[in-house]
Amino acid sequence: MTLQQTRTLATPQLIPTNAGERTWAAPPAALQEAVTPNDLFYVRNHWGDYPQIDAATYRLAVDGEVQRSLSLSMDDIRGLPQKRFQVTFECCGNSPVPEYWAASTRTSSVMEQIKGHGIMGNAEWAGVSVRDVLEMAGVTGSAVEVLFEGADHGPDETVGDPPDVTYERSLALEKALHPDTLLAYEMNGEALPPIHGHPLRLVVPGWYGMTSIKWLVGIHLLDHEFKGFYQMERYMTMNGPGAENYYTYHTRMKVKSIITHPAPGELVRGTGYTIAGAAWSGEDDIAGVQISTDGGATWEPVDRLMPRSGYSWYRWEHDWQPPGSGSYTLMSRATNNRGETQPLEFPNKWDGRGYGNNMVFPFQVEVGN
Repeated sequence: MTLQQTRTLATPQLIPTNAGERTWAAPPAALQEAVTPNDLFYVRNHWGDYPQIDAATYRLAVDGEVQRSLSLSMDDIRGLPQKRFQVTFECCGNSPVPEYWAASTRTSSVMEQIKGHGIMGNAEWAGVSVRDVLEMAGVTGSAVEVLFEGADHGPDETVGDPPDVTYERSLALEKALHPDTLLAYEMNGEALPPIHGHPLRLVVPGWYGMTSIKWLVGIHLLDHEFKGFYQMERYMTMNGPGAENYYTYHTRMKVKSIITHPAPGELVRGTGYTIAGAAWSGEDDIAGVQISTDGGATWEPVDRLMPRSGYSWYRWEHDWQPPGSGSYTLMSRATNNRGETQPLEFPNKWDGRGYGNNMVFPFQVEVGN
């Protein structure tokens, strides 16, 4: 089934961001909520069609460097202790490169502004710890990585080569064994929707979304480093001359923030407005968020930074009294507990694809009387 067919049935107001129904961004209203509704949660697939899996006959294979191979039904998996918590997801290519952003703000296009920043969302996930499943299988001392295999496959979306490749990625054994690395079967209190990986998906809190394999059908314990296509040929940034490594492979989400109120195109009244937004930094805590209402000339701490839930984003608010009507450039920047702050400039100048781009973005608003 394609996402367009799903849209006809459920009428979600997602925003298409590329051809082939592969990526759909959340609309502005969805990012204004603490928890993103299922039908407005962003979609990122590598192929327009997605697997249709019958939960009644589903089996999860667990094999490789284990003491005993497993073939688990959904009843087997649901019989393990359940874990439930919020996790913010962000696509590694969520933010556009600066040239794209400049063009979109000049035209004041609501669609263009949100297309580049809505490939993210926050949801409550329920499932079981990967660690519990691996303990059932008995990990041997030779295991170093855990490969997660999805049911989706096809030609590479950009060049068509390889002609048929399975979407699969690995985690280091330590990360796979983290108690909160989850095999999820519920999303926001409902059975996992087909477009989001029904009946079972991986959830890797704090890491970019491409690591959380959907339509999970296999967990394979490896005694070597996995070097598959989507592990080594995608989701990396080319470094500049003199760098120690040619590529940086992205995993942990970088410190970042967005403005959600006002929405793009919203007219702000000059009598006063509460600017609001969200901030996150993967597994790390947000130590503070600053706001600028004059295009970055001056900055001040936001008035309120609310605590997060589980691995969710932090919501924040700031009371603003515009000095008068006209155009204003709002900007927010977050700092995490490691002392890392969003850069003011594009951090990947040697690579124009935008992976892991966490720079501060200008947000244009109009203030009326």
